[in-house]
Amino acid sequence: MPAHLAPDASENFVGNFTFHQFNMILSGACTGITCLVIFIVMGRHATHLSDPNQQVKIMRIATLFPLYTIYSLLSICFPNAYVYLVGWTKLFQGIALYWFLMLLCDFVTPNDQHRAEFFASLRVPKRYSTTKTTDGLSWLKSTWYFVLQYPIVSFILAIAQSITQALGIYCLEGKKAYFAHLWITIIGIISLGMAMVNILRFHGNLKSHMKEHKPMMKLLAFKLVVGLEFLEQCAEPLTNKQIVFMVLDATGALKPSDTLSYADIIIGLPTLIICLQVVPFAFLFYHAYSIKPYTKMNVKRSGDSQQYLAVVDSETGGPRVKRYQGGPLGVNAWIALFNPGELFRDIRSTYKMFHASKTEPTMSLDS
Repeated sequence: MPAHLAPDASENFVGNFTFHQFNMILSGACTGITCLVIFIVMGRHATHLSDPNQQVKIMRIATLFPLYTIYSLLSICFPNAYVYLVGWTKLFQGIALYWFLMLLCDFVTPNDQHRAEFFASLRVPKRYSTTKTTDGLSWLKSTWYFVLQYPIVSFILAIAQSITQALGIYCLEGKKAYFAHLWITIIGIISLGMAMVNILRFHGNLKSHMKEHKPMMKLLAFKLVVGLEFLEQCAEPLTNKQIVFMVLDATGALKPSDTLSYADIIIGLPTLIICLQVVPFAFLFYHAYSIKPYTKMNVKRSGDSQQYLAVVDSETGGPRVKRYQGGPLGVNAWIALFNPGELFRDIRSTYKMFHASKTEPTMSLDS
């Protein structure tokens, strides 16, 4: 690859605009629409915060969309920074996948204590077997680790990608074994694939316990974005192109010309597609993660951010009176959203739950 990518072609693409300028305008408009839709979703949940445990997780999942498009837009504006930026979008995906798994767990059971009891009494079919089963708690632990590894691996790969690019051994279009691009891409595909398979299996085994939450719609709204990225990554090591460009590349339509620069083809066009495809998914997310379940009757406002009430009463097992706990303009929800310590706190809490379940007397699951 050239050491420095020239973003603008020699001739204009539309009117007085080069393709790079046109791309920035169109991708910027898509990014603006996506951010507006998602911020409306997040704002509505923040100001109608009756179940912080679930709704803050929804807000965290939603941040994937604006971060994804903003980083894509920055890659279009500054093509020479693309390699340094694109690796971190995988980290955002990994964190969002983790919160999605924990949201599904919240749909099944409201807290760690009930969660351990529920899964300890559950029998799950073993992988690749229709007759043998395993205990639900061990299966949940395995699923949790398989999903958690993806943000960890993505973080390491993002750093490795930046370092190898700076050293000149990454090579975005290189598919030889001595270029880091091939190995980083393959490791990322395997890591993402393991996380996705385990989340899909989790949903498949427990969908009957989450019917009222419409998990399939939520799964599609979130997973289609990650799924398309996964398919595009799978094609990249062999073709150096995303799937959507394989046909065009085969016909010779995608070649540098007076109106398309090398940077437009290798970075601008694929990234434009990302910005375009996220827009409809943002509207689907708005519909799938509606605030209606959190704004039902008997809602009372409460400004006490320390007294977060669960939707299910831990003593009676019945529904509690829902209260809005977000504070003025949902400030409490926004503080919780942008607190990076919440991720590590949740990981530690879940790990302690698994550790505590080991120390307790083993129950007979067959009785």
